[in-house]
Amino acid sequence: MDDYLNNAEQEQMYEFLQGPGWGYGARSHMGNDASRYWFKHFAGFWEVPTAGLDRHTQAEQELSQYPMVDAMWQKARRGSRLVRCYANGYPFGAEGGVHKDSMVAEHYTLLYYPHLHWHPDWAGETLFFNERGDDLLCAVYPKPNRLVRFPGSIPHVARGISRLCPFLRITLMFKVSSAN
Repeated sequence: MDDYLNNAEQEQMYEFLQGPGWGYGARSHMGNDASRYWFKHFAGFWEVPTAGLDRHTQAEQELSQYPMVDAMWQKARRGSRLVRCYANGYPFGAEGGVHKDSMVAEHYTLLYYPHLHWHPDWAGETLFFNERGDDLLCAVYPKPNRLVRFPGSIPHVARGISRLCPFLRITLMFKVSSAN
């Protein structure tokens, strides 16, 4: 979905995501050759659930500490339950690895490109592959303010950015499960 946030929301989200809180060392697969990149964790996955809360409720409580990201989640959720939320930042030279976000058919990923502008010469597309990973199904251009929803079981990869790109390639992810 293009033009997902209004202009003011998009600018605020991009400014927020560029701010402090980044860590280094995330990777898209566990192999020894996996390239490392920047990440910013918002909710889910790493936290041990509080007694009496299921992991979805816990993740949503954690996300509420980030009102702007939480507001986007509330708009995007459409009956889904939050599993995890984080941002990735790829500088020139960082490479993603083909991976699946989940092996569960009911899990989806919402991928948001927050940049205010992006040039085709900067690359950074997200590629989606067939189940065997030996043929490309589609490429998604990191068009500013685009939200993409896809099954977490589809092999995909964030391709590296060109040395011409003066920015981190930032993406915001919501890992979700269907509400049923």
